[in-house]
Amino acid sequence: MTLNKQAQLIRYQDCPSTPWKNGGGSTKQLLISPTTADLTEFDYRLSIASISSNGPFSLFNGIDRQLVILEGDGVELSIDSHEGKKQINDLGADERIQGDTDTTEYKQLTVIDSAFCFAGETSITSKLLGSNVIDFNVMTKRDAFKAHTKRLNFDGIFIEEYAAITNNNKSEHHKTEADATIIQLLCCLDTMTWEHNGKFIKIMPYDMLIIKSGEDIKLAATAPSRLVSVTISACKP
Repeated sequence: MTLNKQAQLIRYQDCPSTPWKNGGGSTKQLLISPTTADLTEFDYRLSIASISSNGPFSLFNGIDRQLVILEGDGVELSIDSHEGKKQINDLGADERIQGDTDTTEYKQLTVIDSAFCFAGETSITSKLLGSNVIDFNVMTKRDAFKAHTKRLNFDGIFIEEYAAITNNNKSEHHKTEADATIIQLLCCLDTMTWEHNGKFIKIMPYDMLIIKSGEDIKLAATAPSRLVSVTISACKP
């Protein structure tokens, strides 16, 4: 993806909503790379989903995933981590050896929890803990890209400095890390104001900023506010 010289604003309301085939929810895709990619082949993808019923997660082979709950009472995840031994039966098919122990794990995720990281091949079923849930999803192609997702909170003014890193003022270690960064983003979870080029732009919940390297971001809010920060980097060869 080629970015403009200035930060870009992705408006949540402008992103189309796609209903799930099983009717259990819908997804708004905020960003995908390459822009022409589909769900079978992409480098990274960010989206916000609305979950209205219990059901399994879609499987994404070769993809690493991160999940953050934004709204609702949360979910309980049933994670199938069964790795018992198999044997080949007389028909040549795999079958479980009797006596294997089911090692299903259970994890609750709520609006106060950090990002939950898991492999896209993992069999997971979600159960609503109460009201419908809205979640934030980050997906990256394994061994090619990696993501770091974290929650941020501020009250009043938020300034994020993405200082440009050059050969002259940074060590080789820091320069390498900067060169590996593909994209930096802020997903705003509350209404706030973005001060940009002398103008004040109203940011609505779930709007997302794509940040240019070397650019500082200044946001202002009249009440305690929340952000989700995402950094996507290229994996070392």
